[in-house]
Amino acid sequence: MAKRDYYEVLGIGRSASDDEIKKAYRKLARQFHPDVNKEANASEKFAEVQEAYDVLSESGKRKKYDQYGHAAASASPEAYEEMRRAHRARSQGVSPEDFGAQGDGQFGDIFDQLFGGQGPFGRQGGRRRHPAAPARGSDVEYPVVLSFEQAARGSNLPLRINLGGQIETIDVKVPAGVKDGSRVRVRGKGDRSGNQPGDLIIVVSVTPHPYFRRDGLDITLDLPISLYESLLGTRVEVPTLDGKVTLTLPPGTSSGSKMRIKGRGVKRSGEQGDQFCVIKIVVPKNLSDDEQAFIHELSRKYPLTPRENLEW
Repeated sequence: MAKRDYYEVLGIGRSASDDEIKKAYRKLARQFHPDVNKEANASEKFAEVQEAYDVLSESGKRKKYDQYGHAAASASPEAYEEMRRAHRARSQGVSPEDFGAQGDGQFGDIFDQLFGGQGPFGRQGGRRRHPAAPARGSDVEYPVVLSFEQAARGSNLPLRINLGGQIETIDVKVPAGVKDGSRVRVRGKGDRSGNQPGDLIIVVSVTPHPYFRRDGLDITLDLPISLYESLLGTRVEVPTLDGKVTLTLPPGTSSGSKMRIKGRGVKRSGEQGDQFCVIKIVVPKNLSDDEQAFIHELSRKYPLTPRENLEW
């Protein structure tokens, strides 16, 4: 089946900015991620979105794609240059034979690679010269978007990548504890133009969580409690990455206090951080005159000087 236009895949116009491309990609990556979307074709759509972003997010690849389409986007620099020369020759009325005679004899080889044995003019390539291949193929970067939970706990990602001109789906294990900007190396899954394949470099982007924050291996959560719960103490059910737990707050808990839940932080290389709940006291508003008088009486009976030892 023919590939869809990459701009159509991401739902953007051809003049879209880099920020618009990234925004569209992140939205669709979250929508079709197999860990979230259980539809039968979610993995295929996710891989299609990843492939489109891989090309359109890199200025060089995007330029090639805009000029010559899918075949050029993943072509080597040498193959791309031959495509440009062939295009110029064709626009000037030069035949493939003339092009080969004037050039370096690699015309048939390069278009065999790009178009499956057919030259750009619909004919078999002629006599070929094979230049020596480099010792090792180049590394290839591949951007992925992970949820906060996937980054903290690890994830298996199905990726559709271009290997030697062939689209291949591979499963990549992203280890627990990666951060925004982390790079995960997958050996032997990069460019295959050399005697040995290069590596695939997974470049991680982590989406912010609506209420968790990360500090190293620790996770922080703001926990609102009422003034009354602060004064009297309470038991509160709070979320963690591994499910809800019940936290006991003693009487007299102050705003800004940190309550630790051991072992519920980020896992990485055999280590695991903790989760800290930062107390945020919510006070009542719009008190009546009698209620304010009661609070004044309470403050006189139990005076507090919280700023007494501060140097300012």
